[in-house]
Amino acid sequence: MIWPALLKTIFLCGISIIIEAVSVTKDGRKWFENLKQPTFSPSFKFWYFVGAVYYFLFGIVAYRQFAMGMSFFSLSIVLLAAVMLINGLSNFIVFKYRSLRWFYLIIYPFALLLLMLLIVLWRSHDKISSLLVFLYFLWLLFDLYWGYNIWKLNEE
Repeated sequence: MIWPALLKTIFLCGISIIIEAVSVTKDGRKWFENLKQPTFSPSFKFWYFVGAVYYFLFGIVAYRQFAMGMSFFSLSIVLLAAVMLINGLSNFIVFKYRSLRWFYLIIYPFALLLLMLLIVLWRSHDKISSLLVFLYFLWLLFDLYWGYNIWKLNEE
């Protein structure tokens, strides 16, 4: 165990988790649960599971990068932090501002950053981290499909 890498990972993931936690208000959650959902929509509890898997995957990626000696200013960590920040802020868009349209539209720059992170990790020969980010990228394809459908079902 490389303790400085672990502490940096906890810090990075912790900031993102706090952003997400602050954005999900009781009223926002109630509003979200009352939306028309696509037939293939997972339950709200499942989204918590997806979030846990996301932080598990990205925690491993962050730890591996920090353990390899990457600083907070290295490209892989900057991209990782940007992805985690946008992911957290997307919850503000949904639960605070209640905009399904903007939530859906923000997925595209998020996907671009995620793809850039994937390429940087692949080129740095960290194939394990590349695979973990790729797994989340596959989930993001479903998220695009789901996001579009929930937006259109609830468009006013």
